[in-house]
Amino acid sequence: MNEKDKPIRVGLHVTLRRRGKKKIYQAEFHHNDRHRRKTMETRNKKVAMKKAIEIDHQLSNGTYDSSQRETQRSKTTMKTREAIKKFLNFLRTEGRRHKTVRRYDGILDTFATFAEGQGVFDLDRIDMTLIDEYRAHRAKSLKPKSMHNEASLIKSFLAWCKERDYIEKNPLEKRKFTPPKPDEKHAPAMPQVNKILAHASELRFAQYALLAFCGARSGEEQHLRIEDVALDGNWIHIRSRPGFETKSGEERKVPIHPRLRRILEALPRRRSGWFFTALPSKRYPKGDHHISTRRLNEDFKKLLKKLEMPVGRDGGFTIHSLRRFFRTRAVNSGVPERVVDIWLGHRDRKSMGSVYYDLSDEESQKFMEQVQFPEEDEE
Repeated sequence: MNEKDKPIRVGLHVTLRRRGKKKIYQAEFHHNDRHRRKTMETRNKKVAMKKAIEIDHQLSNGTYDSSQRETQRSKTTMKTREAIKKFLNFLRTEGRRHKTVRRYDGILDTFATFAEGQGVFDLDRIDMTLIDEYRAHRAKSLKPKSMHNEASLIKSFLAWCKERDYIEKNPLEKRKFTPPKPDEKHAPAMPQVNKILAHASELRFAQYALLAFCGARSGEEQHLRIEDVALDGNWIHIRSRPGFETKSGEERKVPIHPRLRRILEALPRRRSGWFFTALPSKRYPKGDHHISTRRLNEDFKKLLKKLEMPVGRDGGFTIHSLRRFFRTRAVNSGVPERVVDIWLGHRDRKSMGSVYYDLSDEESQKFMEQVQFPEEDEE
């Protein structure tokens, strides 16, 4: 017999054994002159021992009532995956973004899979021991920020379950997760951006320039359509469309900087479709498909390496660094931060400034003309 499969005596009344293909712990004991077995619903020895000790204590003081306990459990038990499905549907009803719901689905699915690996399938069997083990497991592959986000989501999920009486107690109710200090992020300097544009390929030149001189996200640039770039009115419209929603789900417009305008005016004009398109491929032989943000970032990092500039999230630059560059240059040029946040699509609903501040089109255009994006020989 395997050493791990040997019975474990717990207290005076209970014996633990691992049974079945999944090696789930079961407690065996006598109650009311009958031999009974009760699954601990876990493969974790510590969790099984804790539950077995509780049963032994109840048997010793005469408070164990199997029929009553099973009846109560049948009224409250819900499968964890069923609760997750209901929670995600609730988020969709509340208008949460598709990408957000999909990300939450992935996190909660990972948690449920881990719990099932420990023999915990029911929502009311989730306890702090299981959560601690899950976090220890995830800490091997996640950074502190992701660890914090996962813990906050699981806490919110369990709180939502408690509000609907799916569980009697949220084991994380009193637990506070301190957010980690944000990593220091750097923006490329003006000479570096000029150098990047000077060495960019013909395909990427205007794409990098728009990100640097407009502050759009790469996903927003990906979904720009011809009609969104209004040279006549001097606006770039960042629109949220079904299947192509912005991060906040809201729309905005950004004035076209004079330097960016010269670049956009030099591009070939088409009547309709995506503003930036990928090269022709087998799937899209006409070359009328939108660009790939992944390839955009990969090409950007390859160019940085070629120019011997720092690359990557840890102390280097990524395509998102151009958005950070835009904000830095705009603020340093004397543009109010509230204006820059409006251009970038940052909405702080808790700030009274965001509630009462109203930016006119005329003022927005004047502020953009104020931003300094000099050519390399002017720096």
